[in-house]
Amino acid sequence: MHHLHYATLKMLFILKIRFLLHGSAGPLTAQLGGAVLLPCFVDRPLPLEELEVDWRRTDSDTIVHLFQGGQSRPESQGDAYRDRAHFFSQEIPKGNFSLLLDGVRTADAGVYECVVYTEQEHHETRVEIQELERLVVTGADEPVYAHAGEDVTLSCSVDTHGNVTELQVKWIKTDDDSDILVLLYDERESRPQSQHDRYSGRAEFFTEEIPKGNFSMKLRKVRTEDIGEFRCEVHSNNDSASTTARIAALGESLEGLVLTCISIFLLSPRNGSMHVVTSGFKTGI
Repeated sequence: MHHLHYATLKMLFILKIRFLLHGSAGPLTAQLGGAVLLPCFVDRPLPLEELEVDWRRTDSDTIVHLFQGGQSRPESQGDAYRDRAHFFSQEIPKGNFSLLLDGVRTADAGVYECVVYTEQEHHETRVEIQELERLVVTGADEPVYAHAGEDVTLSCSVDTHGNVTELQVKWIKTDDDSDILVLLYDERESRPQSQHDRYSGRAEFFTEEIPKGNFSMKLRKVRTEDIGEFRCEVHSNNDSASTTARIAALGESLEGLVLTCISIFLLSPRNGSMHVVTSGFKTGI
């Protein structure tokens, strides 16, 4: 009996202690299609039976998630967040009420509020998803010049915090009568079997550079028909971006050229001696 009385007093003492609620130190940046952690935690565990945690959007009052009556209540979530916002169930008894938001969308940008209620008091903290990071794809500003038969590199670089090996990347020749697939990266590897016959064995990625986001293409033995525009298309599950590259008018190949010499005999007007002047010009074989 004495032990039960002591336990009751101890519980009452704990309930009267004010708790501190912590959240994010600043705005969050999330990647489209990725996941983002919305932090909300207290400095000490709280009795779950009398606890309520309410996550909402401040601009619409939409319920993002709810913990009530000792368990999470996914049926209370707004349609936009159902099956996308999750508590860490094992962390809740420790006082961690953070949310993991999956499959981030453009509409998810905004301010979220976490309110923690006990019988004695409640506190709230806010976190803002301020910026949604998109795929950024860059190339070269200037066209590439080459002699026929030379190799060229067309630039395409991807800036993302996501896993670049999960991307799909297509190099396409765009200025023919119809688009031609030059090179394809998909499902974590290059797909040379998908190339148009014109580029089979001539176009390739720099494989060791792909994990760094470098999807530049090496085109071997440039031909006249390669003159024109190429597009590097990058696709993730929820976003797409592209850049273009251009091969400008080709110079003449040095192969197949001969130097023909013409000797011109000039007679000196002073002493009648003969001078030989030699000049040259290029001509094809």
